[in-house]
Amino acid sequence: MGPLLAIVGRPNVGKSSLFNVLVGENSALIADLPGLTRDRHYGNCEIKDCPYLLVDTGGITESELKFDKLILEETKKAISESDGFIFLTDASSNIHHLDLKINEMLRKSGKDYILAINKSETKKSRNNTSEFYTLGVKNSFEISAKNGLRIKSLKEAIIKVFPSEPIQEREIIDFLKIGILGKPNAGKSTFFNALLKDDRSIVSSIPGTTRDAISETIKFKGNDIMLTDTAGLRRKSKISDEVEKFSIQKAIQSLRISDGIIYLIDGKESISDQDLHLISLTISSGKPIVIGINKSELLDSYDKINLRRNLNRKLAFAKHLEIKYISAKKGSGTSSMISALIKLIKKGNTQYDSNTLSEVFLNACAENPPPLSGRFRPKIKYVNLGASSPPTFIIHGNKLDSISKQYLKYLENYARRALKLKGVPMKLILKVNENPFKNKKNILTDRQIEKRKRIRKR
Repeated sequence: MGPLLAIVGRPNVGKSSLFNVLVGENSALIADLPGLTRDRHYGNCEIKDCPYLLVDTGGITESELKFDKLILEETKKAISESDGFIFLTDASSNIHHLDLKINEMLRKSGKDYILAINKSETKKSRNNTSEFYTLGVKNSFEISAKNGLRIKSLKEAIIKVFPSEPIQEREIIDFLKIGILGKPNAGKSTFFNALLKDDRSIVSSIPGTTRDAISETIKFKGNDIMLTDTAGLRRKSKISDEVEKFSIQKAIQSLRISDGIIYLIDGKESISDQDLHLISLTISSGKPIVIGINKSELLDSYDKINLRRNLNRKLAFAKHLEIKYISAKKGSGTSSMISALIKLIKKGNTQYDSNTLSEVFLNACAENPPPLSGRFRPKIKYVNLGASSPPTFIIHGNKLDSISKQYLKYLENYARRALKLKGVPMKLILKVNENPFKNKKNILTDRQIEKRKRIRKR
């Protein structure tokens, strides 16, 4: 894996920009706002085939606010576990007294670090850079993370100060990607931390605490899993903050690349239209989903019965979904949710032969034939598997375009029971067999013409 390097500095000096440049992808949120990064954000980096693990940290401040103290604790954890640091400063302004304090903190750690003087591309910045050399850091570089200025020199310094063995053989691990979605304050970060058995994400009762999508890899019952904690998703009309818009984009991106979704609902609140919309979005995207009713330790049996009745009524369009009562705070039911979702993901990747599928759908038609369409009844001839994850079944036959949505739902439910695919989304595609002679003119032979004449004279 290589050395672990933490990028540290004051808020808004460009830590996330430098992180993205070194990692080679836009995995961290960037905006001209202080305090944007809150949780530790990890990423793999290769410099001349030498591996490094980078961690983007929250800005270090002297604020006494509880939230800022939580961010500082996360940054201190990163400093403690790292092999070295990239100390980032901002040359667009004079040296700050916090820069002096951070420098002293890093010096006392006894670990090597590099000073990167960011935003040094302007004339005004060049007048300020000399002040940062007074910090006495041996390896100091003037860079611009935004414009890529002298990033090559910084990378060479990283290899020199933090030696790493070149990669000989690349180990390819096939991770199951699992995303955690839900509205703000549903307990996603608490659930995330409970599975990791570490306070990886900052947890607060303030909605919108998590801004970026934070991913961690874990080993779970023999499965390699990449778990992603996302920002809470709210209704569009309630989103005014630009940062929140970016956060939601990252959450939706996480939904698209995930193999399965854990969707959390606050048990103290009734399921909302926003929850229904997000669950529907997940199902339509073909992702397996398990719904967790969080904070269930606060519910008595009467509350659970009412909540379940409400869920069954509002989720009538998706009765196949698995619903579990959990307590992320106490770690109750979290493992069973992941186990259930892994099972669904693997079921969704099952390969089926055409004979098995054809038998299932033909049995469905035999038990409950499709309604007549005019003088003819739609007829299924055979079914084959078009794709997996989600399972896509292509139904071939005649007059299939006249099959109603209700009957199609019946076929889906029948197939789900027969193939034991409860909780797995599936797609049915109707492929009508066209008559090859439909537009071909029938040309009669002389003998046929004479025969018609004789018949008409009778």
